Amino acid sequence: MKYDSDNQRIHRIGSVIKKEVAQIVQNDINDPRIKDVVITEVEMSKDLKHARIFFIIFKHKNKNPEEVKLITKTINSSKLFFKKKLSKNSNLRSVPNLRFIFDDTEAKACELEELINKSIN
Repeated sequence: MKYDSDNQRIHRIGSVIKKEVAQIVQNDINDPRIKDVVITEVEMSKDLKHARIFFIIFKHKNKNPEEVKLITKTINSSKLFFKKKLSKNSNLRSVPNLRFIFDDTEAKACELEELINKSIN
């Protein structure tokens, strides 16, 4: 029983962080490179001390890998800003360490779909 409630708590805190980080990107970020970022998922560690925040870049197809790396580096260099805003805006006891990771799942799915379509035709 305790196992289920722990997982629910981890999921609930991850959801709060996802919502708050998305609002921070939308409302508080002035950097135009980060404005196109969309938060897709947050994975919390079991001890709630670390959060991996996955994001995509809106209109990603126009970005080359160098730009994606630069955006990832830029958003990760803003971790302290996000952490400060999270502690101010949310009622979390402690804000976890944040790590932003580019989510390339959608791009891989599109490439796979193109390959499948080519093989069918």
